[in-house]
Formats: sequence, structure tokens, C-alpha cells
Amino acid sequence: MDRVKINSLSICARITLNLHNLNNEGTEGNQQQTRMVHIIDQKGQRALVNAVSGDMFKHILVDHLVPLLKEAGEPLSPGAARHDPDRINANNPDFEEFCNNKQRSESEIMTEMISKCSLTDLAGALVTTGNRAVGRKSVVEFGWVVGLPKDGNGQPLTVTEQYFHVKYAPEGRTKAAGGETVVGRQAIFHRPASSGVYALICNADLYRVGLNDITRECVIDRSSRKKRARALIEALVATLFKPSGAQRNTQNPHIVGCEGVIATSATSLPAPLVSPLNDNYKEEMEKAAQVLNSMRPNSVRVTSFESLADGAKVLAELAKTVELPDSLPFDQ
Repeated sequence: MDRVKINSLSICARITLNLHNLNNEGTEGNQQQTRMVHIIDQKGQRALVNAVSGDMFKHILVDHLVPLLKEAGEPLSPGAARHDPDRINANNPDFEEFCNNKQRSESEIMTEMISKCSLTDLAGALVTTGNRAVGRKSVVEFGWVVGLPKDGNGQPLTVTEQYFHVKYAPEGRTKAAGGETVVGRQAIFHRPASSGVYALICNADLYRVGLNDITRECVIDRSSRKKRARALIEALVATLFKPSGAQRNTQNPHIVGCEGVIATSATSLPAPLVSPLNDNYKEEMEKAAQVLNSMRPNSVRVTSFESLADGAKVLAELAKTVELPDSLPFDQ
């Protein structure tokens, strides 16, 4: 199997989810409110659609990434190992002492962040210890996962409904709405469930794995960079198979289908990214790759997939064969 050199990777996909509640705004009274966003569709019309925030999908990715990094033998800070969102900052007195040393430069703190915590390297963190702010930008980025508003016939492609639920409230609690029963009080509430076709975009600048953003030098060895890059791509596979957001205990999403495009770039030119909100996104991705390859021959590869299994197979093969270039993009 040929090794594939990758500087950057992008995923553009349409994923069909039924009866999910992965992301919500909060609760008003006894009614839970789902995330709704305004978008401008490909015809220039405004639409209000259900969406899942990029923050939620980043959280999903990180949950899958932590055990993969452990299996790869890459270092994790105490906070990262416990899935703490503060990562290297959490429960880490040694790192705090390191940062409080006034003789330490920001670049040295960045090197410590990257070398001592692989999750901080890949997912980012902001260190404010010692009256300094040192930010590690995430290697991977997600956009909002947005429901498509209408199909070609003008029919809604993404819908949200409120469903009636009854929650058992045992004796001894404060009086709940709904009246008495022979077994206790019943609390009535309404919970949303959304179904539709969702546009997902994601990109990963793999060349930044292990790269100190201040000195622009790689501070971990080649083997560790490769293992971290592989774990990140494998976590993307797991994220597509199991988007573990909110309310999964009773509203595990029905994933009906997934189709899209995966692109990679071996040079400083980025892997192209076209929103699946555009019906012609696959063709646009192909055309974008042709333009980029005319500038840097054979630098961009684009692979389409028509099912979740096919997309996972493409990513799994990339994870097995990934090679990070010897030189960084800005040195090429």
C-alpha cells in the first residue's frame, strides 16, 4: 500500500440523521429548545434550520481521540486523560510551576504543551498561568453541521418536532406538574427531535502536528508525529460512526446514510473545502482540485464516497498510509 504524504485533509459530507437531539439551546419551563440557525441557501434565500454546533462535533472528536492516543502510547496530561476540556491546564501542578518560572519564554511553554500532552497538541488549549497567554490552536476544525433546508422540489429536508415525555418523580420531591398517580408524581416535559440531511465540513492541518507555532519548528520526533496524525484520522472515522452528543441515552441518532468527498493536499496549498449546502459540491471539489493541481502538479487528491462505510474505508486507509512531509509547507 502506497504511503500518502499529507499536509492537510478536508471532509465535505452530507449525513442523514433521524430523531436526534445532539445539541440544544437550553430549557424554557418544561420545554427543551433545540439549536436553530439562519442560513442563506444556494439560491440566495434565507432559511431557518436545525444545526449542531462545531463545538459539539469537536467535543465528540476529542472523546474518541483520547483513548486512541493512549493506545498509541502518546503522552497525555492528567486533565486530558480525564477528558477535562482545560487539558494540560487541569490538575497539573508541574506544568503550572513550569509556566510560573519567569525565565521561561512563550515558545518554551508551547514546546512543553506539545511534547507533554498529545491531546493539547492536536485539539488546542489556552494557557494563562503566570500572567501570560500562550494559545495552542487546534489542528482540526469543524464548521456548524447544518440541516439542508429544502430539496429540489421545495420540500423540507430537515424538520424538528416537539415530543411529549413524562418523567417519574419519586415521593419526597417538590410537587411536579402532571398530577398524582398510584406510584408517585409524574413531571411532564417536551423534548425536541430533529431529522434531516446535514452538511458537515471539517479540515485538519496535519503538518502542524508537533509544530511549535512560535518557533515554527517541530518539537517531537517523526514517529510521534505520525502516531498522532494517525490517531486523529481514526478519531474522525469514529466521529462519523458515533456522533456522541447530547441526549444519546434516549435519543441515539439513526444514521441512515452518509456521502461526500475527502480531499488531501501534499503541499502548502490547502485541501479544498466546498460546503455540502451546495448541491454541486462534489463537482466543485473536483474542479477546485484541478485548479490546485495546475498550480502544483499532483499535490491534491479528491476521493468521493457514497456510503458511511465507504467514507470510513477511505479515512482508515489514509490513517494506515499517512506520512507527514519532511519539510513544512512554508519551507517548500
